Parts: sequence; C-alpha cells; structure tokens
Amino acid sequence: MQRKEIIDRIAWVPAWGISLIAAFLGAFILGFLSNFIDKPLTYFVWILMNASASFLICILHPKQVWTVPFLCNILVLLPVMLDPSFWSTNFGLIMGLGLAFSFLIAHFGAMLGRRRENRNTIKSD
Repeated sequence: MQRKEIIDRIAWVPAWGISLIAAFLGAFILGFLSNFIDKPLTYFVWILMNASASFLICILHPKQVWTVPFLCNILVLLPVMLDPSFWSTNFGLIMGLGLAFSFLIAHFGAMLGRRRENRNTIKSD
C-alpha cells in the first residue's frame, strides 16, 4: 500500500476524532507501560506520544492546528481545570512543558500539511 492510499483512507476521519482516539490510546498504553518503567519516564513518554500525534494529525488536517493539541492533551487539561494548584506541582510543570511542546510540534506539522495541500492543488491544475 502506498503512502497516498494510506493518507486517503485516514483523511476522511475528522481531526477531533483522531485526536481523542490518540489521547485515550496514549492513556491506555501508558497505563500498561507504568508497570514496567519509572513514573518520571512515563511523563516524558506521554509528552512524546501526544506531540507525535499532534504532528501527524496536523499534517492531515492543517486547519485544525489549534484544536488538535488541546484534544490530544485533554486528559492533562481536565485536572488543570479542577485543581487550582496543579501548576505548582512537578507533574503540572512537566505536563505544561509537554502541552507547549505539543503546540509547537503541531504548528510544524500544519506547516508541512499546508505545503502538501499546496503541492496537490498545483498538480491538479
């Protein structure tokens, strides 16, 4: 299967759907990995998984660059809304940096996605 075929099969799924799937799949994977690796390392794995998901989703859906990182990190943002002292903990600081990293990488993915869309429109003309 070629890359174009894979992209065509995935591109019809809305960005919010892929983002939520990525968030819950990441939580499931980390729940499994937490039995085998240390707690601080699981935070960094979580950050890398969310940033990677944001990057890949924004390549497919570059117009959703602001919503994708929020939805990929929804399981981190829920405690932020419920606990006012969240940002003063080590976990909060690490997750805050992860959220910022996710936004940065998502914008890079959107930039590549826009370039891909422009290339496709030029070829079709």
